[in-house]
Amino acid sequence: MANADFSRQPNTTGGFDASSYRAAKPAEEEVRLTPFQQKLANLEKALPAALGRQAVAVILSIVVMLGCFVGFGGAKVRAKYAAAKGWFSTGVAADSGYTLNEELTTRLNTAANIITTASNTLGADSAEVQTAQAALDSFSACLGAVQSDGKTHALDSLSVYTGGRMHMLYQSNEALGTAIGQLYAKLQEQAADPMEMGAVQGQYSQFNSAQTILSNLHYNDAVQSYQSDVGGFPANLLGRLFGVQEVELFA
Repeated sequence: MANADFSRQPNTTGGFDASSYRAAKPAEEEVRLTPFQQKLANLEKALPAALGRQAVAVILSIVVMLGCFVGFGGAKVRAKYAAAKGWFSTGVAADSGYTLNEELTTRLNTAANIITTASNTLGADSAEVQTAQAALDSFSACLGAVQSDGKTHALDSLSVYTGGRMHMLYQSNEALGTAIGQLYAKLQEQAADPMEMGAVQGQYSQFNSAQTILSNLHYNDAVQSYQSDVGGFPANLLGRLFGVQEVELFA
């Protein structure tokens, strides 16, 4: 009888031992594409491989160039707008330091002084004094609206004037000039010597001098040049994108 071999035999019934274990690959994270990226991907699939890569490169280049154009162009238009908007207070180079704001403020102050003198001389109930005071109040409201860029104003009550803030200011300045002229003429009637009226004569001279300067300023010329510069395509489109608003004439 042969001896039986009871030595341990390899287990061939299936399963696996520790040496056969391999760690599972981590699941790849899903990449979410934007709608624009999805369109590019679909376009690329529809083209031959080489042509698809070229098309995507071209499209991306165009997108980058457009972004640069909009960014730099918009900033340039915005800078021009900021400069033009400031001309009311800072003046334009051709006016050698004279500004709309300064001369209109002179008109405001000298008119107030003339009205005060006239009120003491003619009486506060004088028709000319009351007309001049009403014109001054309207002018002051319009000037304040422009100086504050519309933050403080009472323009709703000034139904006699129309248009934007600068146009309303122009109209109220004209009305103030007429009213003060009539008031000064009334003062001359009461004066012993119409040619020698003391301090009020000096105030009236300053009032008219400021108007002469206003009439010779180059503000409107500069604004018209600016409007021509930014009014065409693509500057007008860039202006809308970057919040550029109208710069008004003083007229």
